[in-house]
Amino acid sequence: MAESIDVVVDSYYRFLARNEFDGHLKRFKDRLLSDKSAAEAEAAMFMMLWNEKLDPSVNENLETGGPDFRCSPAQHQPFLVEVTSLDSESLSEKSTLPLKIEGPGGQAYGLVTQKLRSTVKGKASQLGGQADPSVLAITSSYDFAGLLLDRMAAHNLLISDPWFSVPIGGRRDAITWQTDLKNAVFCIPGLLDAGGNQTFRSCSRSVSAILLVTINSTGMDAVGLLHPDPVRPFDPASFPSIPFIRFQQWPIIRGRVTTEWIQDSGNAHASFRHKRIR
Repeated sequence: MAESIDVVVDSYYRFLARNEFDGHLKRFKDRLLSDKSAAEAEAAMFMMLWNEKLDPSVNENLETGGPDFRCSPAQHQPFLVEVTSLDSESLSEKSTLPLKIEGPGGQAYGLVTQKLRSTVKGKASQLGGQADPSVLAITSSYDFAGLLLDRMAAHNLLISDPWFSVPIGGRRDAITWQTDLKNAVFCIPGLLDAGGNQTFRSCSRSVSAILLVTINSTGMDAVGLLHPDPVRPFDPASFPSIPFIRFQQWPIIRGRVTTEWIQDSGNAHASFRHKRIR
């Protein structure tokens, strides 16, 4: 049976206290008052890492900052985790969805690819210069986060929002998907190659991988993205149940963008129930 997020927060609070992380405990208490969703996200991510037996420890230096957690799994390489929380108001504004789910109904909504990309860009410098691979967990407890942080969001964040290309007077089967990679999170335009084709070079290389995480009343849902050319590669096998999307071929050749999902069990995402940190 899943616990409530309040139980997760309380058990994380007790973990910090019994392990004498006094400074971190005070900061966590202050965050609960100033930005409750961000505090809940910190506690929930630690809970997930703890219950997945990834041996997480508090990593952030109270004076100089740095990623929130360091994981030392028995079977895989150590890695760092930075947690950031997207506020519901900004997601509602960007997507044009209501702030709360109230009754039945449906509507069109806007994608938040550019906001996700700017979030990663803002964290890239913080994750630079680390000795271990760094995973950025972008979380939200917004009522519609399940729509905005799903597989499609991960795909569009990797390659930018695609569109249909329809040749004038062409056959219906000539329709193709295209993208300009304008808001792609891990690459930016480079020089033209000898054939006049646009090339792309990697960016935000300090972010080895990204997790898009929806936090709800009973648990968390997650999908992931892998950087094609990170400073320090991350082994996704540390999260065997999470599907990760990546470029099938890197660097991109002659403008052909292909992607693939790995660790794909057929589920839309990996789910983790809220549990007490013991």
